[in-house]
Amino acid sequence: MMERLQESIRKAQAWGFVGGDIDLHLDHSHAFAEVLQSLGFAQESGVDLGSGGGLPSLILLSELPSINLTLVEVMIKRASFLEAAIDEAGLAARARVIVRRAEELAHDSEHRERYSFVTARSFASPAITAEVAAGFLRPGGKVIVSEPPESTGGRWPSDGLGLLGLSLSQVYQGRYSFAVLSKSQACDRRYPRRAGKAWKQPLF
Repeated sequence: MMERLQESIRKAQAWGFVGGDIDLHLDHSHAFAEVLQSLGFAQESGVDLGSGGGLPSLILLSELPSINLTLVEVMIKRASFLEAAIDEAGLAARARVIVRRAEELAHDSEHRERYSFVTARSFASPAITAEVAAGFLRPGGKVIVSEPPESTGGRWPSDGLGLLGLSLSQVYQGRYSFAVLSKSQACDRRYPRRAGKAWKQPLF
């Protein structure tokens, strides 16, 4: 399965959905899987924001065979690629692709605060990522976000996160860095804000 998924990701690179060194991207995705495993989410349901070229979502599905994953991608061509890659790898029973703006989907009753984890590799700035992710995450769940090297968590101010029921739990420092945000309470119904307001007027 992994070889098939890697071939799909190389196709994504050829189509311009993924740039840079594919081997580094794959290793980064493996590190995402390691963090999820260490947090105890290897058998839970989650959302991957801005799934694009399938990183880390396709690798997560391969390495964690008991997770269920909803891949949110607003671009139709990229979503079609993801659907084809999932079908070819036989992962359709545990994954689905939804073509919709994430901040709108987070208000749908089927998805509102229904998930144990949210992953974000290069979705948006910290403020936007936190606001959108909070709408999907149930209390007790966590957001795992790729961080710059040697991050100390300064991108995640407590006051801004508190508006969303979130807090910075820890920053993983290894071969890659990840911020882990924990959700302690239900999110105010106004968040995430729609019509692009999270992008135009970030909370922090």
